[in-house]
Amino acid sequence: MINRRSLRRICTHAARSGGLVWLLAVLMAFLMGTLVVSPHLSFPVLGLMAGVAGLLFWLLKSARIPLSCVEKICCYSAFITGFCGVALFPIDLGPFTLFPYRIFLVLLWALFAARTLIQRKVVLPLGRIKLYMMFFVFWTAYAVISLGWAASKGDAIRHLVFLLMGVSLLFFVSKYLRDYRDLRRLYLTWLGIFCALVFLGFWEHLTGQHLRVSGYYGEVRAQLAFRPTGVFDNPNDYASFLALSIPFALGVLRYARMRLVRLIGLASAFAALYLIVVTGSRANLLAVMLELAFLVVVLTNLRQKVKVAVGAAAGLAVVLFLLPGPIREFSSEITEGLSSIGTQAELGTGSVAVRANLARNGLTFLYSTAGFGVGAGNAEYWMANFAQYDTAGILNPHNWWLEIVINYGLFVFVGYLVFYSSLVRQLWRTWRTTDPGGTRMIAEVLLMALVGFPVASISPSSIMAFKPQWLLFAFALAFLNWWRCSQARSAP
Repeated sequence: MINRRSLRRICTHAARSGGLVWLLAVLMAFLMGTLVVSPHLSFPVLGLMAGVAGLLFWLLKSARIPLSCVEKICCYSAFITGFCGVALFPIDLGPFTLFPYRIFLVLLWALFAARTLIQRKVVLPLGRIKLYMMFFVFWTAYAVISLGWAASKGDAIRHLVFLLMGVSLLFFVSKYLRDYRDLRRLYLTWLGIFCALVFLGFWEHLTGQHLRVSGYYGEVRAQLAFRPTGVFDNPNDYASFLALSIPFALGVLRYARMRLVRLIGLASAFAALYLIVVTGSRANLLAVMLELAFLVVVLTNLRQKVKVAVGAAAGLAVVLFLLPGPIREFSSEITEGLSSIGTQAELGTGSVAVRANLARNGLTFLYSTAGFGVGAGNAEYWMANFAQYDTAGILNPHNWWLEIVINYGLFVFVGYLVFYSSLVRQLWRTWRTTDPGGTRMIAEVLLMALVGFPVASISPSSIMAFKPQWLLFAFALAFLNWWRCSQARSAP
């Protein structure tokens, strides 16, 4: 980020240019208020945005702020606003919606192009994760080529745009955030947003009110109105975010020195688990159990296992004594949710049967396209027009792994499996070779989240546009790139 000398330079220059700073503040406040009241793009709003951007650029240029600082600020901004997505100041442009996350990605590409023109060369400090990035370049190229045989061009282009945004995030986070302090900031950012969205979930659960972005906004049926959705469209997406974020709370519980921070980690993890149960997402409940099992069985030694067992037993006994009714109700909801999976699978009914038929249709489509896939984003089109098994009107595969193989075929699917398994293996090696501390904490948290990812990813209807997925992979690749570079520098 900006160091103290740069910050002092900004403050000094701002003091000399007080009128311009006040004008910039007024224009930004007016712009934000206008977008909140009426989130539609118009020529006056475009002019106001251009004026704000011009004033900000002039102030930064006059203060002689390095371009690298601006790039890093935009990268942090893209990472932070990625959690909120369309819930944060959306601007309806008809065919698509513009919001801060997408704006910062466009700014990052503009800054990257400007630096390339100035330096007359492309600087890509990603040598330590080159193979991972090459796979995503291959995936993007394959998606572009698949436009040639995709039946629905509109769906294909939409999928391609989501893929390009996700790959852009991976690229910029790995390129600009290469210091341990950057990684620590990413961790704290994720943890802070996680806690904020947990509070938001309880507000929804207790009041029955939702943000406008929620598919349950204005819902009056009690069985749906009190299901939290956070900043997402539906409870499944929100539950998947919570399942991928619980390891971040467990990380500070295990490694933080301050008792207050550890207490916050424990409370937020339990609160998130409760909200997952409230959403009714059985897949994410399984994902959290898989993460906890991996933590206890693989990531702890015998002494720690005993401490966890004793602490869990004592805590459960105290809670049962103080709140016997709510705990029994909570445990019965978990048991019923998990047992219903086996019951539906055995009887061939419910969502399990629908998912099975979606998988059957998907494999049929894969066979009929000789393993090349139906083309980017065309799984729903084929489900609507060529399905051989009844899916009760549901067209989306509701399984990320199935969606990849249907849309992009075996080549991309196998590459994705290799990418995922290699990333988990490298994080595991990093965790084993580091001493207890901040580096091991980050490696452990990312490893736990990736272990739960395969199950958590089958809960939403699709996660191509699900930004926490791309944020998690971006964080993991940035960490791995930093770790490998630091090891290379310390090698004799």
